[in-house]
Amino acid sequence: MTMQAQPELVLVETRGATRILTLNRPGKRNTLVPEMYLGLKRHLQEAEADPAVANIVLTGAGGFFSSGGDLASLETRAAMTLAEREESIEKLHGLIRTLRGLKTPVIAAIEGGAAGAGASLAFAADLLVAAEGSFISLAYVRAGLVPDGGGSGYLALALPPQLAKEIALLGDRIPVERLYALGLINRIEHPGAALAGALALAEDLARGARTAQGVIKELIDAPTREAFEAHLDRERRAMGQALGAPEAAEGIRAFHEKRHPDFPVPAAPSRTAEEEAPGIETEITRLFGTRLPIVAGGLMWLANADYVAAAAHAGIIGFITAASFREPEALRAEIRRARSLCGARPFGVNISMLPKLVEGDRTRDVFEIVADEGVRFIETSGRSPEAFLDITRAAGIKVLHKTASLRHAQKAEAIGVDAVSIVGAECGGHPGLEMIGSFVNAGLAETRLSIPWLIGGGIGTGGQVASVLAMGGAGAVVGTRFLVADEIWAHEGYKQALIAAAEGDTALGMRTIRNTVRALANDTMRELAEIEATRPDVTVAELMPLISGQHSKAAYESGDVSRGVLSAGQSLGAVTRRAPLADLVAQMEREMREALDRAARYAGRG
Repeated sequence: MTMQAQPELVLVETRGATRILTLNRPGKRNTLVPEMYLGLKRHLQEAEADPAVANIVLTGAGGFFSSGGDLASLETRAAMTLAEREESIEKLHGLIRTLRGLKTPVIAAIEGGAAGAGASLAFAADLLVAAEGSFISLAYVRAGLVPDGGGSGYLALALPPQLAKEIALLGDRIPVERLYALGLINRIEHPGAALAGALALAEDLARGARTAQGVIKELIDAPTREAFEAHLDRERRAMGQALGAPEAAEGIRAFHEKRHPDFPVPAAPSRTAEEEAPGIETEITRLFGTRLPIVAGGLMWLANADYVAAAAHAGIIGFITAASFREPEALRAEIRRARSLCGARPFGVNISMLPKLVEGDRTRDVFEIVADEGVRFIETSGRSPEAFLDITRAAGIKVLHKTASLRHAQKAEAIGVDAVSIVGAECGGHPGLEMIGSFVNAGLAETRLSIPWLIGGGIGTGGQVASVLAMGGAGAVVGTRFLVADEIWAHEGYKQALIAAAEGDTALGMRTIRNTVRALANDTMRELAEIEATRPDVTVAELMPLISGQHSKAAYESGDVSRGVLSAGQSLGAVTRRAPLADLVAQMEREMREALDRAARYAGRG
């Protein structure tokens, strides 16, 4: 018996200077499956690399653009673990990132309709042409799901909030004529003529200057690129959670049974035992208004609004890393999002300053943005914040300055910061040049400082936090232990590498350029050690291709931890599981209370 060949999921055709990519599951209204995402992504990249292709038209076979994700595929995903669900969703998001990042203009030709992920895919195109009588729908909510593929982010950028919410909350079919009036559709064609209209538009584009068109695309997208990228991560996490929830199970079941879903009514949220328990009050909890004396320090590229909100709701404080946002408006947007997520709970912004002032330094601008946005707390590091304390004092902002030595902590106290954290040699990131351990720092700080002080570096258990309190500290800074929190957007492969690592799996580098770093031992750190051992006079510029922060960001996105300086401290030995940040904090609180109870028993002995 001869096996019939499976049809191509994406058809490829070239007409003149236009590459046409057609979604090809007409019998299922071009429902999308992960194999389709990967195939379409590959064909887009091939078109971008072909100098004969001036533009791309994306359409669907059988008179319909796409009805979105295949619910049978979604049902399979619902049975996966949260990490597996998120990894599957990332296949769609990888396609969206590729599509939006092309220099070649992309036109979506919508015939019939575009729903769910099909709508998100159409919105990712540069120009939209639709046939009369067609519709677009973000129908996720009708299956108990939430948008992915950037659909909600696109609506939030393109429409007033009330209209965006109407489209997403109701999941109704929105006629393309209405979307044309709102400016979301470029051209309306007669029924059956969407592709012809898109090809005519493509022909007009092909007569233009292609390099200039690519630059124009980049210029128009640049102001919102970082915000959209961050939003894709939020959608991935939200959809991952939604797929495993009872509402999605009922929604998918109702679809198969061809009936209206009867969604369960959510139970009223109950307060956890940790929320009901009294806090552990210290000078630092009084300063920040938190329940526990733990600070989730800034994590470059990773500490965003979701992370600091999770910290706030867990009873601690976290800091958005300002350096993760290249554009001032992206930082403003993230601060506002954090405020919305945190409510009345505290959060702050981390401002990391280069050790030496360089031309073009925008630190003062960042301080002014933070003050203008009404943020109440700042974590500073890198160099003295003295030049910017006029801004913080005028705005009533409390400053926690992070140092790598006691003598720098004393200087920070002298200039008037509100609290200091001293990170020891065990810390991930930059432990300074003196390489003095956290236990030594804690033992000496009580007699040398009069403002609240914290210890960081190697802190991964609640017992360690209790020991800092016993030595007179106001609390501890935790970084590495929280890198595997669910709210950290990084790839699952990266988190699993941290879980598999032990306290000895870090390496030191960059000592020759007087900016010592402790990071996860990998190929980059081994190369760095070899260069520094053989070339003690190596310069920062010469090392930059190896140590650039972009490599770290790429590792967080891909899960490939072989490259990049991936800051990690010796508390890796305490990193044993992935969990919501609230669970990790609750575990540390239990350990802290147990340690304090043990100490009290000893103190009570005569």
